[in-house]
Amino acid sequence: MNGSQDDAGGAVPAILVFGANGLLVDWTPAAADLPALAGRLIAGLSAEELCAHLSSGAETGLSPTGVMPEHTVLPLAGGGVVWRFHGSPSSSNSRKVAASPMSDPAGRLFAAASHDLRQPLAALSLLIGTLDGRLGGRLDGRQDRDLLRSMAQAVESMRSMVDGHFDLVRLESGLTEPDIRTHAVNGVLMRLALEVAPRFADRGLRFTVMPCSAMVRTDSALLERLLHGLVANALRGTIRGRVLLGCRTRGDRLRIELWDSGRGLSPQRLASLRAELAKPAGEGAGTLGLDLTLVRGLARKLGLGLEVCAEEGRGTVIAVVVPLSVETGADATDASGRAEAVAAPAPDSSTADISRTRILVIEDDPMVLAALEALLGQWGCSVVGAESYDMAVERIGPVPEPFDLVISDLRLKGAANGIVAIRQIAKLFDRPVPGMILTGDTDPKRLREARLSGYPLLHKPVAPLALRAAVVRLLGHDPL
Repeated sequence: MNGSQDDAGGAVPAILVFGANGLLVDWTPAAADLPALAGRLIAGLSAEELCAHLSSGAETGLSPTGVMPEHTVLPLAGGGVVWRFHGSPSSSNSRKVAASPMSDPAGRLFAAASHDLRQPLAALSLLIGTLDGRLGGRLDGRQDRDLLRSMAQAVESMRSMVDGHFDLVRLESGLTEPDIRTHAVNGVLMRLALEVAPRFADRGLRFTVMPCSAMVRTDSALLERLLHGLVANALRGTIRGRVLLGCRTRGDRLRIELWDSGRGLSPQRLASLRAELAKPAGEGAGTLGLDLTLVRGLARKLGLGLEVCAEEGRGTVIAVVVPLSVETGADATDASGRAEAVAAPAPDSSTADISRTRILVIEDDPMVLAALEALLGQWGCSVVGAESYDMAVERIGPVPEPFDLVISDLRLKGAANGIVAIRQIAKLFDRPVPGMILTGDTDPKRLREARLSGYPLLHKPVAPLALRAAVVRLLGHDPL
């Protein structure tokens, strides 16, 4: 399995990145958790000053010379170095790592299997999009185009099943533990909209997400996965019309509601669904499908409520009830009575001109890299591909010509992950460069780190339309 990992095989290791001038420019969350460095990492800190901090922390397990055990220094091709810390920084931290679910071999197995299964699915999805573009008007009739669309939907269905099965196994095995913090719910909603809207468009359905300014107390990565399950369930049950995702405040709680115009439920089936969702843990899935079983398990893990209303022939509403942050709970945007005022159809990114755009793609899987180069090239982009940060710097050359966009996998060969790679490449051009993370990782810790980076995050396998929409937004061609 490619990518940077710590010796436990879990989250991204503790890494510090120093520029060519010897000053600290970036670090991973794991580095900030080291006992001697907690609260001391500041951009612009020199290596000498950092060593002084380290030497003062010998009682926490650091050597008196200021060097962490198993600490290595790796040079960067563009200048500067990476400090990579191995092992545990302290005895107390060792106990914490040992207790971490992802330090269990089963956790590493599920993470590796999920990531590796996604890679060929990602390549297949991108290649289908490339084939669709190349055939263009040469497709003989509607049947051929429908066939390509069915292939894309089959890949998406496979992706959904892979996600669901691995997430469910991790959940039931105790390998998924929530990280409860205060989060802006709008970030979760917008990421969800970006990823799933093309799937609705392919089926002639309208998907609307209402903005919401509420701050909630929960694990944002697990909440997003829960909402993915609800959306996937609604997508299967809605033949025509629309699906709406919006929020309402109810006291100290926020109701995240998913409305669909599907077949609805009879009173008997509604009662059965409510009973299944209310079942105690350990009683099995019953009549629930994979998506709703995962939704129920995640809701229990996070301590969230699930409520459902439905009317036969008129659709279904499922609500997730999330605690509001006490400081900002009153600021939530209530969706009631305002849906039509702020809802808007998704922009058609397929008409935006992105030809002649220079894009750097960093992807450690050769199959996915080739598929990305083919698809972006089909759209008229000039693409430079690399399997690692160091290879990217070599491809850029000593006199770099600026790129309009950098797309990177999260896991990469070498010391630098995708987040560090994008930031370092931007420094080579001495100007901001838009970046995007494209990952097959499902580990909540890794996904949380990626989202905190501020770069848009797309999950493999990504639908070509979703990728194009994200590229259009980052290039500034989409005012929304």
